[in-house]
Amino acid sequence: MKIAVAGTGYVGLSLATLLAQHNEVKAVDIIPEKVELINKKLSPIQDDYIEKYLAEKELNLVATLDAELAYKDAEFVIIAAPTNYDSKKNFFDTSAVEAVIKLVMEYNPNAIMVIKSTIPVGYTKSIREKTGSKNIIFSPEFLRE
Repeated sequence: MKIAVAGTGYVGLSLATLLAQHNEVKAVDIIPEKVELINKKLSPIQDDYIEKYLAEKELNLVATLDAELAYKDAEFVIIAAPTNYDSKKNFFDTSAVEAVIKLVMEYNPNAIMVIKSTIPVGYTKSIREKTGSKNIIFSPEFLRE
């Protein structure tokens, strides 16, 4: 399959590394240094497994700053963008997730978007209504354990 992963923090890079063993994966980030490191098979985050897999496994993984390139042919787009929580306002900042959804809707509205980011209860339903897309689903973050 062709899969795009939006965000190369711990969640996004873990998923991109795992999925790139058997799929064509394009990882999108907005930080050029992270993209460059990943394309050199170096991890921008400290994690023994990610570092080992990038260095030793045959991965079909390319990192890019070009969202259109990553999203236009993807069957699935995994959204692992940050959603910072403001405990004083009791508010999740979902703007990064919404920016990814907007780009996917522009470049490839038929792609299935899987939100892995932490989002508030009811968010998936509201963003589906807002965008008119039924291709947005939520799959909670995971713990390796």
